[in-house]
Amino acid sequence: MSEPDFDDNELLAELRHAGELDAPPAALDQAIKAAFSLMSFDAELAALTYDSSTDERALAGVRNAEPSRFLTFEAPGLLVEVEATPQGGARRLVGQLTPAQWARLVVRHGGGAQPVEVDELGRFSVDGIAAGPISLHCPAAEGAAAVSTDWVIV
Repeated sequence: MSEPDFDDNELLAELRHAGELDAPPAALDQAIKAAFSLMSFDAELAALTYDSSTDERALAGVRNAEPSRFLTFEAPGLLVEVEATPQGGARRLVGQLTPAQWARLVVRHGGGAQPVEVDELGRFSVDGIAAGPISLHCPAAEGAAAVSTDWVIV
């Protein structure tokens, strides 16, 4: 067996090139800081249990247009269903809390936090949410724990 023909200078040049990384997107640093500043350590976590972007049946027949995305989050005693619809470079969120309840929901996103009124039937909607990572937070109500959803990118 013969030894491979290595040129040390070529190998060093390849290693230097392999170590060069592209700079992360400018908005990433801002989004990470916003996500950490908006975390709630005292809230129940509502885990993502359904995402239409991973459901082959929901995607059947979808072509060219960016479809609405349907998300379901579950926490003990609360179900949060959300439809995220493209609205230019932003998103429109329409959702439902089950069991139905009046609440003040906070949509947390890379641009900050936006309060949203939830009606007595558990319905809510909000326009102009920046595309990117979001989480929904329901502050503690009388007799109930605060609930925050997983962070998802919409």
